[in-house]
Amino acid sequence: MRKSILRRSGQTPDIPTASTADVAFLLILFFMVTTVFRATALNLSIRLPEAKSTQRILIRHLTAYIWADATGRIYIDDNLVPIEMVNPKISQKIWGKPDLLTILNIDQNLSYGTIDRLLDQLKQARAYRITFATRFKGER
Repeated sequence: MRKSILRRSGQTPDIPTASTADVAFLLILFFMVTTVFRATALNLSIRLPEAKSTQRILIRHLTAYIWADATGRIYIDDNLVPIEMVNPKISQKIWGKPDLLTILNIDQNLSYGTIDRLLDQLKQARAYRITFATRFKGER
């Protein structure tokens, strides 16, 4: 036996689109208000060293940012961290993501001794993928 498919004739329901622009505007406004710019949120004045050529890193979900100003204050995840606590903090991050890329935003006037201690802490945390943030020569 054959069953026939019943087709319903009629118009498709209309979807109101009058408020689409309002919803899009509200979403844009929401994201503009909630976006956090790290350098301004931390109230840091970091002058990155100049480079003749730079490469933009596009992978955002496998990155950890470390900020260090000229006075030696170190921030990880928007929190002030003593230099001795860099190892446990980064080890915790690497535990879940072994391919983690650590981006160091270090002021060009920070003493090399502090940078060396910071790199030692990262080596102890097994953070082997490290890059230094720079600004392109001529950029302010």
